Amino acid sequence: MDETYRLSSGICIADLDRGGILTALDDDFFRLTGYSLDYVMERELTIFSLFDKIYRERTDEALNSSAAEGRAFCLRQPMVACDGRIMLVQCSGIVKDRRRAEIVVSNCNYDDRSSDEQRRLIRELSDQREKLRMIVENTDDVYYDYDVQRDVIHLELSITRFRLDYDNSLENFLGSRAAEEFLHPDDKEAYFAAWGKALEKPVRGTMEFRTKAYDDDYCWYSDAYVSFADETGKVTNVFGRLSNIQKLKTLTRKADSDSEYIKYLLQSDQLTGLYNRKGFTQQATNLLSRREEGMVYALVYSDINDFSYVNENFGYETGNTMLRDYAECLKNGGSYVIGCRIYSDYFVCLCKSNTRAELIKSVETQNLGFTAMQKKRYPSGDIRVSCGMYILPDGDFELNTAMDNANLARRSVKHSSSIICGIYSQRMRMQKLYEQSICNELHSALKNRQIEMFLQPKFHLEKRVIIGAEALARWRNLNGTYKMPFEFIPVLEKVGYIDELDFFIYEEVLKTLEKWGRDGKRLLPVSVNFSQHHISQPKFVESIIETANKYDVNKKYVEIEITESCFSGDIQTLFTVMERLRTEGFMVSIDDFGIGYSTLSVLMKAPVDIVKIDKSFIDNIEQNKKERDFVTTMCSLINTAKKDIIFEGVETDAQAAILCESGYTKAQGWLFDKAMPLSSFESKYMYNEDSEEDK
Repeated sequence: MDETYRLSSGICIADLDRGGILTALDDDFFRLTGYSLDYVMERELTIFSLFDKIYRERTDEALNSSAAEGRAFCLRQPMVACDGRIMLVQCSGIVKDRRRAEIVVSNCNYDDRSSDEQRRLIRELSDQREKLRMIVENTDDVYYDYDVQRDVIHLELSITRFRLDYDNSLENFLGSRAAEEFLHPDDKEAYFAAWGKALEKPVRGTMEFRTKAYDDDYCWYSDAYVSFADETGKVTNVFGRLSNIQKLKTLTRKADSDSEYIKYLLQSDQLTGLYNRKGFTQQATNLLSRREEGMVYALVYSDINDFSYVNENFGYETGNTMLRDYAECLKNGGSYVIGCRIYSDYFVCLCKSNTRAELIKSVETQNLGFTAMQKKRYPSGDIRVSCGMYILPDGDFELNTAMDNANLARRSVKHSSSIICGIYSQRMRMQKLYEQSICNELHSALKNRQIEMFLQPKFHLEKRVIIGAEALARWRNLNGTYKMPFEFIPVLEKVGYIDELDFFIYEEVLKTLEKWGRDGKRLLPVSVNFSQHHISQPKFVESIIETANKYDVNKKYVEIEITESCFSGDIQTLFTVMERLRTEGFMVSIDDFGIGYSTLSVLMKAPVDIVKIDKSFIDNIEQNKKERDFVTTMCSLINTAKKDIIFEGVETDAQAAILCESGYTKAQGWLFDKAMPLSSFESKYMYNEDSEEDK
């Protein structure tokens, strides 16, 4: 095999973002064309500059089409070698990432090929023809190849009314205007004009026309074609695909005629007939741009309380009926303009009235009407609506923000049975911004140790000596003041960030106990509180154990406080968690007992060591004998369950004396000491001379 044939292919890479400049090429490309990388880089040659001017537009079109459509390209045309000679090459490849063209350049100037090579090329050509035939036979499209010089068109399958020869070819195709007799009169001029364009120069195009060539009636067809030229730029062949697009045309006409209905479907909620959010936003914006002078406008955000209970217990069809009923109540409201079902049972309405008072009254009336309707249908039920209103200001405002404001008002009265419609106030927005700031600042506060552990001592009532402590979280502000727990803990519980805070304080407790042990101090049990949010977490207990195992601490000095609100959830899961913690050696206590979530019968079965009695039970025991007797009775029952008892919030000597007389000796509260920073606690109770009695 001669050297020319062995060096028949090379690879180059072009950057289309930089005008097609060549950025890389291999040694085979250099040996084939004479262009070296240094040569093209120095002169900033582009892929287009390697071809004569008449072929540059064709090359540019092929590369851009490949980039846009994500398919390979293939060109066969003359290239100017580095020494000035003209060589026929085939360029093929693909454009990646819409900018990087990887091109294989193959030499087509073979005069002396071996018979084996000729047979290989013939076989490859035959394979390509067979692949095309397979495509043709499995689609409804018609493929053709038109020879310009011979004016002969060849079709892959004989499925037309043309008088074709044995090879599915038709001679004198354009010369005789053979297609004219089958074309729709209105399409003849455009059809032959498109052919004229295809024959002028290499080009890609599409034409649409109606013809009877394939059926008794006129049908719409699309002809996607590409024309090829020889070395001189003269078009030699046109290849195309004919596709029946009658159904597409029919659907397009139907879509045009039904455009208003389609628009309605895209903007509406199919269940209730109200707008969906997108449609509501568009319509409300248009309506508010031409507000009536003197009218009061508002957005009203509402939802049906406990709607999920209806779906789960009465079925989704009952729920759907309820949603349709509420939509009708909205539409029949005296101030209703347009409404929207956001999702599920959440609705937003644009309302207007002469005065603010009339507007509020109208909304309350419609909601009471819906409640009365549901009471008739479900006498034993208590279906109510939570509703919030935002009075729209004059001038410009952002509609989505206005909807958020109405939703804030709704959420503010969500758990109130007496307020029918909450009215937005600036305080609500400030509260939301405050909650967002708490969430945004938590991680940096933990990292920068602005979150601190405070300890409140627990005392023996008779001996007045410290017997333990409770760990509490405080958030130090930049000015040295502190946020109290009620300022940030409810917010963190709402968004789920409470986990990080609780475990931070828990680990501070473990570090402190390890330090006291290392320093030879008498260890005190320290309780740490965990929110209800943890109980439902599958790896809560594992996380407690793994964290404790990182420190040299006896687990009996760690008291895990579970708030009594946890008893409002899955009791069995709660008991399992408590039992596992006790098995691992932790002490377990119930915090704030008696505020209404648990009962004594549940407490009797609960696997806990300590019950902390909420301060509300002892606030009035000095003046009220009934309350003293109640506390005594309650604690007697707790004692029967063999639970230790500690009282919270002891503030006076009289309270302490009464509890001591009743036989209860453990308490915490301001009578003894307030919660304080760890350093202050250690100075006062752990590292002073009086605390050195035990090691």
